[in-house]
Amino acid sequence: MISVLHSPIFRAGTATLLGHSKIICKVVLFCLLTGLAPSLFGQIKDPVSHPKFVNPLPNPDIIDATGGGSFTMRMAPATQWLGLVDVNDNPLHTSVWGYALGNNTPTYPGPTFVAKKNEPIDVRWENHLPNTHLLPIDYSLHIAHPTTWIGQGIPAVTHLHGGHTEAASDGHPDAWYTSNFQFKGHDFVKETYHYENDQEAATLWYHDHALGITRLNVYAGLAGFYLLRDDNELGLGLPSGAYERGIVFQDRNFDNAGQFKRYDQGGESEGDCQDASGGAPLDMDEPILAHPEFTPIPPNSTNAEFFGDYILVNAMAWPQMPVEPRQYRLRLLNGADSRFFALEFKDGNGNIIPFLQIGTDNGLLPSPVQINSLVMGPGERADVLVNFALATNPNVTLFNYGPDAPFKGNNFNFDGSRPTGQLMQFKVILPLNPGIPPTNFTQASDLRPAIVPMSGIKTRKLVLFEGRDQYCRLRPQLGILDENSPVNGSLMWDECTTENPQVNDIEYWDIYNATEDAHPMHLHLVSFQILGRAPFEGDVTFVETGDPISGGTKQILTLDGPPPVFPGGWNAPANEKGWKDTGIVPPGEVMRVVAKFDRAGKYVWHCHILSHEDHEMMRNFIVGPVPAPVFNECPQSVPNLTGNSSCQAELPDYAADLEGRELCDIIQSPAAGTLVNPGNVAVKLTGYNVQGASTDCVIHVKISGGCGSSGGN
Repeated sequence: MISVLHSPIFRAGTATLLGHSKIICKVVLFCLLTGLAPSLFGQIKDPVSHPKFVNPLPNPDIIDATGGGSFTMRMAPATQWLGLVDVNDNPLHTSVWGYALGNNTPTYPGPTFVAKKNEPIDVRWENHLPNTHLLPIDYSLHIAHPTTWIGQGIPAVTHLHGGHTEAASDGHPDAWYTSNFQFKGHDFVKETYHYENDQEAATLWYHDHALGITRLNVYAGLAGFYLLRDDNELGLGLPSGAYERGIVFQDRNFDNAGQFKRYDQGGESEGDCQDASGGAPLDMDEPILAHPEFTPIPPNSTNAEFFGDYILVNAMAWPQMPVEPRQYRLRLLNGADSRFFALEFKDGNGNIIPFLQIGTDNGLLPSPVQINSLVMGPGERADVLVNFALATNPNVTLFNYGPDAPFKGNNFNFDGSRPTGQLMQFKVILPLNPGIPPTNFTQASDLRPAIVPMSGIKTRKLVLFEGRDQYCRLRPQLGILDENSPVNGSLMWDECTTENPQVNDIEYWDIYNATEDAHPMHLHLVSFQILGRAPFEGDVTFVETGDPISGGTKQILTLDGPPPVFPGGWNAPANEKGWKDTGIVPPGEVMRVVAKFDRAGKYVWHCHILSHEDHEMMRNFIVGPVPAPVFNECPQSVPNLTGNSSCQAELPDYAADLEGRELCDIIQSPAAGTLVNPGNVAVKLTGYNVQGASTDCVIHVKISGGCGSSGGN
């Protein structure tokens, strides 16, 4: 094994008094007496010197929902200590957004729901967030209706991640709402969500999912566990009570006062997009925009990924947890924006502690799988048993060998001395409680009946792309691989829905990763099986005309040779042969998943790198009948047209300017280019969706002038 540093030297900072006047001294004295000094004068300790493994791991409050019932949850601001200290070791408190049951104090993470299979609950998720965000907002993204809610509340909507949930309660990104439900997204249905809890025991979690600002709302603290039990799980005798803990890993950055901070882009575009109209030879391997002028990047511009310098576990910086020498059940969650964690338990003598994975995202495995390390992408969960009786030293550190950069499938960083290379420490210092017999689960233990791989009736070829937006910023996208489709290639969020399984269809989704980085792909509604991964050869070309809707790039994947062949059976690693809702697709590979789509309605699939889903790497899928298509707008009138010398005017292409949600095709009548006589003309646009359903939009055009110099009407 590569040698790593286990005992970092903490370098204490040196305090400096700012100013010497009597007034400042009085203010400092007042602040010291009132406890305000850290927030006014503190300078946060840097990640290297910051204390580690000192503060206990927080344990969120439990909401007992095992008997069903109705609950009211508030999303609201709070102030919380995240374990941060300044250079004088004074605590720095942080403004957060959290969830609270009823009138309780909001916390980050929110309280943990514990629910029971077939015991449905109703939850009213109330938005009590302020009018301004804790973090800068990039209004250039597709985002929750910025023209109406700027300064009038922050949109939010809660998604139960991994839940087998009706569409109306799924927390669709366009079902957002502001405080008191004053402003609502166009997919908003109801104020109280219903969770049937009709799936097997699983480690689920809830978090915000508002369109275009999910990364910011989750960063501020809007997330929590949702543990679903069933009779099978409860009858196994797994570690419980104090021996079962939910553990969520996240990374953050802070300013000197201990407040949340994300780095923002500024200045001008990178200038490395080609101009398709400039006449110069085009390199089809480079991004192409129709008009890539040196465009100023918008204020508070988003970044392609985020990597923080401070590790928080259950919202505590580098915590510790006293344990007994016995098996513990740890419900692990990667709740980070972009960071992949590669986990390894190692005691103070350098010995690796092997552990048992007993469950995946959405349920138990048939039998435990022994592993020494585990890679987790954002959004993934793992249910594991760790036997601390195996430690030869009382300090067992949970190390992270994931990189401080986008994960490419193999670029691990084995420097365990870096701050982000250490997550928390388990201290085997508690005596074994004789009143609770130790558990002794092994690889031979039975956890549930065997899971049979499903057989699909249809295969979809889906693609992960990386292009540029109209500002030449990196923009990850989803799309399709279908040479017979007019929309083949990368697609925007608002473009026609191309994934439309019918109710109870079982489908294979082959997800091709044509980017340089790994992506954790998440499907709402379903639990899927990862049947395997395989390399593919292909070329991504940039369409010369760019994307007609966004002004950014349009990419198309062309395979070199036949598509990868997946043999029958289940070819995933043993610890992935369970029910999943999020799966990692390495670069240059295709991941095949199979799922049964058994609820009608509109859902989404997306990359769970939150910065990616906020900047176009998310698409709708609709199960069952597709609703009638919707125009984003249908103006009753447009600017007048002036006739030519023959008193006629040529109709422009109005359809090109009125692309809207769920519109796969728009037919204009009279057609663009038609010569029409002076007067009032009704132009009808008919939009069609993927199933052929249509809707009309009529605009009124006035043709005036023309006829040479007479200027008649």
